[in-house]
Amino acid sequence: MKEDDLAKFVGGKIKHYRKKKKLTQNDLGELIGKKNNTISNYETGTISPEQDALFAIAKALDIRVDDLFPEMNVEDQNNNFERALQMADGLELNEMNFLKDLIEKTLSMQGEDREKFLESIRFTVEYYEKMNQD
Repeated sequence: MKEDDLAKFVGGKIKHYRKKKKLTQNDLGELIGKKNNTISNYETGTISPEQDALFAIAKALDIRVDDLFPEMNVEDQNNNFERALQMADGLELNEMNFLKDLIEKTLSMQGEDREKFLESIRFTVEYYEKMNQD
């Protein structure tokens, strides 16, 4: 799916769930700290919500962020599984268990807690990469 198509898809989902909750664009904007024209631009796919806005929208609409995105088909899931197996090749068992624990921890969290957890992992990876640049 192209980026423009994805923005329109997400926008359509935002509109669908907003209407389902009987909220106006202004109502949703107030709930997430955005102007109603920004909500309109999200819904038309003119602009894509930033990550923090996606989480705020999901929270305001009582949905998961995943609900705003297209579902992956079985073939994509199988390809991702194959890719994960290839990526794990060469890892020690304790390393694979550690990564499995990270994934399970991530899946056990939702919303802001999950985002904070993932942000701490991103920070660690970025810090490591910065410290090991030659």
